[in-house]
Amino acid sequence: MNDTSPLGLTALTPRLLAKYDRPGPRYTSYPTAPLFHAGFDEAAYRERLTVAADVTDAPLSMYVHIPFCEARCTYCGCNIVISPHHGPEVAYLEAVERELELLAASLGSRRRLNQLHWGGGTPTYLTPAQCERLYSAITTRFEVAPDAEVAIEVDPCVTSMEHLETLRGLGFNRLSMGVQDLDPAVQEAVRRVQPLELSREHVDAARRLGFSSVNVDLIYGLPHQSEAQFRRTVRIVVAELAPDRVACFSYAHVPWIKPHQRQLDEATLPRGWEKFRLFAGAADEFTAAGYRFVGFDHFARPDDELARALDEGRLHRNFMGYTVMPATDQVGVGVTSIGDVAGAYVANEKNLARYQRAVAEGRLPVERGIARGPEDELRGGVIRRLICTLKLDFGWVESTYGVDPRRYFADALAELGEMANDGLVEIRDDGLEVTPLGRFFLRNLCMPFDAYLKQPSDKPVFSRTV
Repeated sequence: MNDTSPLGLTALTPRLLAKYDRPGPRYTSYPTAPLFHAGFDEAAYRERLTVAADVTDAPLSMYVHIPFCEARCTYCGCNIVISPHHGPEVAYLEAVERELELLAASLGSRRRLNQLHWGGGTPTYLTPAQCERLYSAITTRFEVAPDAEVAIEVDPCVTSMEHLETLRGLGFNRLSMGVQDLDPAVQEAVRRVQPLELSREHVDAARRLGFSSVNVDLIYGLPHQSEAQFRRTVRIVVAELAPDRVACFSYAHVPWIKPHQRQLDEATLPRGWEKFRLFAGAADEFTAAGYRFVGFDHFARPDDELARALDEGRLHRNFMGYTVMPATDQVGVGVTSIGDVAGAYVANEKNLARYQRAVAEGRLPVERGIARGPEDELRGGVIRRLICTLKLDFGWVESTYGVDPRRYFADALAELGEMANDGLVEIRDDGLEVTPLGRFFLRNLCMPFDAYLKQPSDKPVFSRTV
């Protein structure tokens, strides 16, 4: 590790890591997804959409899930459908169009989107013509704001230059590309062989076509990774791809949820201190190259919108990750999509056949969800504030929610006291501030405010926090 690192790495020890590396939520929502339940059904969702329909001038965010992949990467934790032969996506597009029609009718007026994101699976599993069809299905029912963030996830192995030209022509301005790792042995182990030349070709084309931002995804904790090897990958990514943003995700080994992960040789997986050094080394390399450590696992160039928003206190977080485009409501479209509408989280059907059957019958394809109460809003707001600003101003809590956080969160602050002694957070009379070292343990710093973690569970639910 770099002894002069600004990230506080010199204070890290195996003992400290062992103390805090435990299962915990990623906090893309609060309450978290395991608490969603079938009692929140289509009727409950329609009620929330009716409430949202009254706010016609508020911005709307939309996530569209394309579940198909031609092959399965063994590390994958996404909700996907493996289909080497094309064809199933035709019926799926018809179903998505029906769901869009149902949503548009429920929301009333033609709402304006300030954020549109296509994820997967592999969205570019669709042909360029099918991408045009889907985009048209959205824009005939919803208006895309001129300054909207319009993003898509791509796999260079199945994304053609025609795809990129079509997407840019439609109005997509952000590209997120999975790279994971550049080492051939790692790529072979996870069944994702993707030469550097292929990734570079797509990044260069995206910039030439005028995409305003290119994001690269890396994953640490994969088979055969070592600190020195992963640092090399990071240095090559910076030098050869120069992404505007980087998401360096922790591989979540959850074979009880994703049985295909059992195909990985667990003896080759870095664990504990060895795994953490992968991320710490990557963070060291990115910051040395001038990137800002935004939070969790995200890095951005200093002139990128995310870095500027962090400095100005404008950063937000939703199911799509960090964003500078806040929206009153977010609708999820497609199988397994999750939305956030009028104070409730809504999850669509996970089963493709049930999803398609529901919309064919004119039903919104809700599988489960949860309506948030005042306590959820308070605790969720505090957690998001910590994640997005790396601090918590007690005056902000009091003015926003009408409670004295020193008294209301006395138990949480007591728990954070031990983390303060370990150098993860500073506790002052007027609030909290995450230290550079504490950014590596941000999930842990959020957990004392999570009331649901105190409820016993008899089965593993979350991946490990580090």
